[in-house]
Amino acid sequence: MCGNNMSVPLLADAVTVPGTERETAAVIFLHGLGDTGHGWADALSAIRLPYVKYICPHAPKIPVTLNMKMVMPSWFDLMGLSPDAPEDEAGIKKASDSIKAIIEHEVKNGISARSEEH
Repeated sequence: MCGNNMSVPLLADAVTVPGTERETAAVIFLHGLGDTGHGWADALSAIRLPYVKYICPHAPKIPVTLNMKMVMPSWFDLMGLSPDAPEDEAGIKKASDSIKAIIEHEVKNGISARSEEH
C-alpha cells in the first residue's frame, strides 16, 4: 500500500489488522462509547478474511454530556437517551467526515469503492 496514514488523522493511531493475502476490501470498525480500537482488534483478528484489511480507529476523547461531562473516547457528544434528546449534529458531521477520509484514503490506495461479493 502506498499513501501516508499521517494525512488522515484517525488512521495515524488506528489499529489495523492486515489481510493475509492481497487486500481487496477493507472494514472500518467503529467501537462504542468509552472503548478504543484496541478493544476489537483481537476479535477481528480471530475472524478475519484473508483479503480484508480491518481498520479500528480510536474515537477522540471528548466530554460526554450524558456521563456528567466525563472525558472519554466518543465519536460525538451524547446528550440524552430519549428519542427527543438533542443531538450533537456538529460532532456527528465531524465523525462522518473523518470516516469518509479513511474511505477515500483506502480507495486511493487500491481498495475498490464499490461493494463486491467474494
